[in-house]
Amino acid sequence: VLDLAVDPEPPASFMKFPKLQRLESVKYLQWVKSQPCCVCGATSDDAHHIIGYGQGGIGTKAHDLFTIPLCRVHHSELHKDPKGWEQENGSQLVLLFKFLDRSIGLGVFG
Repeated sequence: VLDLAVDPEPPASFMKFPKLQRLESVKYLQWVKSQPCCVCGATSDDAHHIIGYGQGGIGTKAHDLFTIPLCRVHHSELHKDPKGWEQENGSQLVLLFKFLDRSIGLGVFG
């Protein structure tokens, strides 16, 4: 689904103030949406981009790689009250690490 190519010397790494790029992958987001909700196991409706933890912000969004599958109910609840949601359902980062580990194990990444 996602073939990651590595450039050990990208030109931007030699610039003092590079314009950072955002990784986007429609195919990966479609696959994330096809997976069960990380919280309840129901059919996932959304690929949730991690918020907080230095990711996202006003007018920005985390890389598509930093997404977890959530049903519409859990996705809406998370955006209403992120701190309360994490107290009840666990850290977005822990859910992301578990989901990435599963994704790698399934062979999603090249």
